Amino acid sequence: MLCVAALFAGCGFKPRAQLALASDLGPVAVSTADPYSPLGQGLATALRRAGVAEATAGQPSATLQVVSESMRTRPLAVDATAQVREYETLYTVEFELRGADGAVRVRRQAVELSREYTYDALASAGSPAEQQLLQEELRREMQAAILRRIDAALRAD
Repeated sequence: MLCVAALFAGCGFKPRAQLALASDLGPVAVSTADPYSPLGQGLATALRRAGVAEATAGQPSATLQVVSESMRTRPLAVDATAQVREYETLYTVEFELRGADGAVRVRRQAVELSREYTYDALASAGSPAEQQLLQEELRREMQAAILRRIDAALRAD
């Protein structure tokens, strides 16, 4: 175990720290087209974990606006009988962050994540559940990617 720790330390590896966003950001409201969006709810939770206060009604607050969100699946590979054997799921989110004064703090930008997976028609019983699990994983990764982009943009200011 000590050897493994020494190897990681020697190559410069260090575990990812908990993200802490700029303290001058103030409370942040997450705005999505769908108020029950899993991404919106996840972003609100992730912001709280990053030390950002949740916005309350009547209080001036910054707004993280999810402008668009799309998840689509497309075939990647087919076999000799023209059956799809491999798919790619693309998840694209466009967002921007405005301060409490309405000024753009993080300009509108898009983040795209993708995952490839194989499909076996003979063992398709678990495929819908696996696809849903993949989509949930992409949403969690998207939340983290958006927060990292916000953090980088705020640090650059």
